[in-house]
Amino acid sequence: MKTMKKIAPVALLLAFVLCLSGCGHNGKKEFNRMLLELADADQLIDADDWAKLETFLDEQKANFREFYKDGELDVDEVKEYVEDFFESRRPPKDIQFAVGKKTLNVNFYLERSGSMVPYDASNGDGSFKAAIVKMLNNLPGDNADHHIYVVNSEINEYPKGFAKFISDSNIFEATKGIGDASSTDFGAIFEQLLNKTGDDELSILVTDMIYSTKNMVGVNPQKVFAEAQGMTNAVFKSQVKDKGMLIVKMNGTYSGPYYPYNSAGGQSYTGRRPYYIVIVGSNANIARLTRDSGYTTFCKFSELKGYENMYLFETDDVYKPYYSLLLESDVIRGRFRACHGQGDQIKDIENLEVDRNSGDLRLALAVDLGGMLIDEGYLTDVKNYQVEADDKLEIKEIRKIEQKDVTPAERKHLGKATHIFVLESEGIKHAQDVEIKLMNRLPDWVDDSSSDDDTNVGGAGFANTTFGLKYLLQGIYDSYRKNAKGEPYYFEIELEFKR
Repeated sequence: MKTMKKIAPVALLLAFVLCLSGCGHNGKKEFNRMLLELADADQLIDADDWAKLETFLDEQKANFREFYKDGELDVDEVKEYVEDFFESRRPPKDIQFAVGKKTLNVNFYLERSGSMVPYDASNGDGSFKAAIVKMLNNLPGDNADHHIYVVNSEINEYPKGFAKFISDSNIFEATKGIGDASSTDFGAIFEQLLNKTGDDELSILVTDMIYSTKNMVGVNPQKVFAEAQGMTNAVFKSQVKDKGMLIVKMNGTYSGPYYPYNSAGGQSYTGRRPYYIVIVGSNANIARLTRDSGYTTFCKFSELKGYENMYLFETDDVYKPYYSLLLESDVIRGRFRACHGQGDQIKDIENLEVDRNSGDLRLALAVDLGGMLIDEGYLTDVKNYQVEADDKLEIKEIRKIEQKDVTPAERKHLGKATHIFVLESEGIKHAQDVEIKLMNRLPDWVDDSSSDDDTNVGGAGFANTTFGLKYLLQGIYDSYRKNAKGEPYYFEIELEFKR
């Protein structure tokens, strides 16, 4: 009895310690599960994710003393833990943080040329001004640090400030008399966009993208196109390795004089006309736009009134989407199994055999195509992808994930994927690495939107085309391609097939 009395307090103490240890251990396991839910698919901790983690840690502060210093959460300690946690997983992942980053300052450039003023005519539908104001109002943070510039023959800062510009009922009347509206110096404008956009800045240009210089009357249009292409080649040099450029095609009402390339005077035109929003930023900031929750609304360009299409210029590999092979999809034909030690994301498979009935092998690859500044039509066109494999492997179809795909067995592999890639092969003869790239090529809409002759304002296609557009954009593309490692691409998917 005396012995038991001595042991009881010790046993109680040990049980108490074990309880504390177990409670803390369970808290850590729950924290780890939260990390997987928030960042395993997109490999990003954004502001919303961080708020959830911070709330969880504050509620269980006693179990996470190592994360606190003088009663305050040590951000660096938490980030280090998150990085180490994902680096130790199989496969390891590099987690990015969009937390506590300064809001980007914006330099907004409005082209005020003779052929731009009619977009905001009093008898128009107001879509031009509405789209610009909505886009600028969707920017996060205070607009006090943003700047407005009026561009044509020169670049001049709008003296009345950002807020006044947005509130003006007629933006072209408010900017009247600033610069020479008879021509546009695109060389100087693009030079400004590329070289004067800082690491903490974003530049936005609204323009009709019509290359015009003084004294173009009587000049062969091919000479004009060659000059435009040469200009962009001269401006877009090595800087493009560090800068991304998004071109958004818009369409709005137009009422007023239009100035064809070889005419000294304008021709009256009322109807629809295309214009363009050009956004330039560092590669990191272009990627940030769709990964930082603060810019989610700003990036919804397809919701702007008059939106038609978009195209992103960049050199290589700006996006890193989540992807995983599925194991039980109804599109699968043939046999294979996942290699061990991969967790929920399946990239490596082995023992691949064709289907006995069809004689081929079909795989289902889940990919997250969300959060990219790339038009949906381009993303889902199999012609835009390049598959590199020793044996012939094709993308037969790209479709959105449907409810039937979200089975209990596949849910963990789907992650945040949005689409299913159906891959087909006549057989995998030996072990090999497979690379699937979304190539960065000038989309078809650029050629469809370009005109070699704009003298007939009532002609077919005038409402949807821009004089010399494809030559201007081809010059830009050539510079990006020159500075890429081979042909430019947006992202790369890497798989491994083992025998």
